[in-house]
Amino acid sequence: MQWLWSRWPQVEERIRKSRHTLLLLDFDGTLARIVPLPKQVALPPSTKSALRRLSRSSAVSVALISGRRLTELKRLVGLRNAIYIGNHGLEIMFKGVRMPVVVPRSSHEALTRLRPRLAGFTADVPGARIEDKGISLSLHYRLVRGTSVARLKAAFRGEVSPFVRSGVLTVLNGKRVLEVRPGVNWTKGHAALWLLKRMRRRSLLPIYIGDDRTDEDAFGMLKAGITIRVGFHSRSKAEFFVRGTMEVLSLLQWLAATYA
Repeated sequence: MQWLWSRWPQVEERIRKSRHTLLLLDFDGTLARIVPLPKQVALPPSTKSALRRLSRSSAVSVALISGRRLTELKRLVGLRNAIYIGNHGLEIMFKGVRMPVVVPRSSHEALTRLRPRLAGFTADVPGARIEDKGISLSLHYRLVRGTSVARLKAAFRGEVSPFVRSGVLTVLNGKRVLEVRPGVNWTKGHAALWLLKRMRRRSLLPIYIGDDRTDEDAFGMLKAGITIRVGFHSRSKAEFFVRGTMEVLSLLQWLAATYA
C-alpha cells in the first residue's frame, strides 16, 4: 500500500484518462467518522456538498456501499441521483429500482430462530446491542468493557456456530461488530462487479474507498480500478491508503472541482 497523495500525479492521470468514473464509497469510517452508537452518525455538510455536486455530474456516478440497511443509508446520505447498496451488498437500489439478491429460505428461517437468542444473552451485557437489519443481524460491542467482550463473543459463537457449520449462515467480522448474514457467496465485491456490468460504459474507472475488513473483497476484485483504504493496514488488498475521512473529503472535493 502506498499513501495516495505520494502517487497523486499517476493517480490523477488515470482518472483524467477515463471517460467515466464510478465512485464506490463506504459510509461509516469513510465518509463519516466512527461514533460510539451507529444512530449517532451524521454525514458532514462539506462531504454531502461534494457528493451532491458529483451526483449531478455526467462524468461521475456515485454509489454508496455499506453494511447499513439500504433504507437507513438512503436517509443518511439523501442524494436522489446516487446508487445505494446496503447490507454489505445484499440490498441494491439502481436507478431508483430495488434489485433483488436471492436469499435462501433456510437462511431466513435461521435468522428468525437466532433473533430472540441473541437478544436474550446480550440483554445482560452492558454496552452490547443487537441490530436487526432484516436479512442480517449485527452484534455491536464497541461500548462493552473488559473481560465482558470475550464472554460476549463466546456466547455469540455458541449460538451461531451450528448455523454456520450447516452453511445457512455466515459471520462477517467488522470494527467492533459481528454480523450474521445469509450463507450466500455475495459480498461488497460481488455487488461492485455486478454494478460495473450494469453500467455498460466504455472506459469506466471504478474508485473504491473503504475502511473495514468487509471492504477487502472489493479491493481484491477491483484490480483494474483504484482501491483506497482509509487507514494503513499492511495486509490490505487496497492499492492505496489515506489517513482519515478528511483525506477522503479532499479527494471528493478535487473530483467535484474537476468534473462537477
